[in-house]
Amino acid sequence: MKGNIEQVWDNETKNGQKYRTVQVGGKRYNVWDAKYFDHLQVGAGVDFEFKQSGNFKHITDLKPAETPQHAPSYHPNNKDRQITRMSCLKSASEILAPIHLDLDSKRELVIETAKYFERYLTEDDIGALPPQQQGEKRAGNSG
Repeated sequence: MKGNIEQVWDNETKNGQKYRTVQVGGKRYNVWDAKYFDHLQVGAGVDFEFKQSGNFKHITDLKPAETPQHAPSYHPNNKDRQITRMSCLKSASEILAPIHLDLDSKRELVIETAKYFERYLTEDDIGALPPQQQGEKRAGNSG
């Protein structure tokens, strides 16, 4: 499988054996072989094999991906997404509290603003122009 490492956790068994847990594509995998630990960096593209053992997935082979994977560096699980959304909704409602609108208009504005905040937190370079448009903008301004 190929993907980007989204999160890495350092762990230790009750017997003192160290291992890592990584999240790739929203799924968690355990890494027991210390020779792979140096490759386990958030955002790193990896190519790996794993073995399912009960409810656990254990990486059996791992190497850096030959071509970088262009995916968001973090895919929140449902709980993280719910917490993020609640925080964005609270922030949006507090910011927009002084604005006087009818109830339906204010509700829509709060939700729209909260969705913008959520995109800002979960996507790369929100609001940035695509590279081709950045060049066009510069060219338009220079002439």
